[in-house]
Amino acid sequence: MVKKICFISFFFFFSLVKAQSISVTATTDSIKYEVGDYIKYQLELHFDKNISVILPPVKDSVKVLDYLKELPVDSSQVDSKIIKKYTYIFSKYDSAQVTIPSLKICYTVGSDTVKRVLATNPIAITVSKLTINSQGDIKDVKAPITIPLDWLLIILITIGAIILFAAAYYLYRRYKKKHPAGKDAAPEIIIPPHESALAKLLELDKKKLWQNGFVKEYHSEITEIVRQYFEARFNFRALEMTSAEILAVLSYIDGGKVVVNSAESFFSNADLVKFAKFQPMPNVNDDMMKQANEIVTKTIPAPVVEPPVNEVENVQ
Repeated sequence: MVKKICFISFFFFFSLVKAQSISVTATTDSIKYEVGDYIKYQLELHFDKNISVILPPVKDSVKVLDYLKELPVDSSQVDSKIIKKYTYIFSKYDSAQVTIPSLKICYTVGSDTVKRVLATNPIAITVSKLTINSQGDIKDVKAPITIPLDWLLIILITIGAIILFAAAYYLYRRYKKKHPAGKDAAPEIIIPPHESALAKLLELDKKKLWQNGFVKEYHSEITEIVRQYFEARFNFRALEMTSAEILAVLSYIDGGKVVVNSAESFFSNADLVKFAKFQPMPNVNDDMMKQANEIVTKTIPAPVVEPPVNEVENVQ
């Protein structure tokens, strides 16, 4: 009876693991490239519906190549399996033999909060120099050729272009009569920089990156939001500046002086995490979000108050 119970328990456990399966495959479109070629790196995930996947920041994780861009995610479903393909474009500007490292992908199953880790396969590629024949002569790809003029074809093309232009002008005038300027134009909605920044901070807070172990990614995203806000609010290139350069600019801008101290503490903590591999306490991560919101709210421009229109009474 005990053996039977053990067998049933083992069978149930095996079925549960099999039902909640996940797999990942890393591929490149080739293993041999020349300097400057596009290197297409793809992660293909197969997993059940009740599995939640958290991808690592591939842009920061693949240090051996130069990141260019990320393509849209290709998502599909076969039976009960979800298939997602994440494609990234890299390049390399030096000849070398490099290995794209194994990436760790975290995931959770159902309502279970325990994070599991799945590793991708490493990929070795070779980047070679361009082949140049230093002994050869400089010459055109093809010799120039002479194309004889076909006057009949030129006349037909000219007449066709005139007819098309006249038809387009007629349709344009007809459209303008039916749709006067400004009548149907939709008003342009401009979102103020502070509203956009506060919305992004709220969205980042909901991701709970640092609570799930992605501390460096959390600090990278929150500093980028603040840098984007400074760039839009004060019109200087904060995304291209160091933390010290940003503080220097804020110190002489009227609207930015009030947050110099807060910004200095904010960027100091973020730089320690990103560049010195500092592991902050949980309260430091919370303070980063509070400081970011404080920096934005303290620099919201004062509303413009229009002067009242004085009514002049006509004296008869």
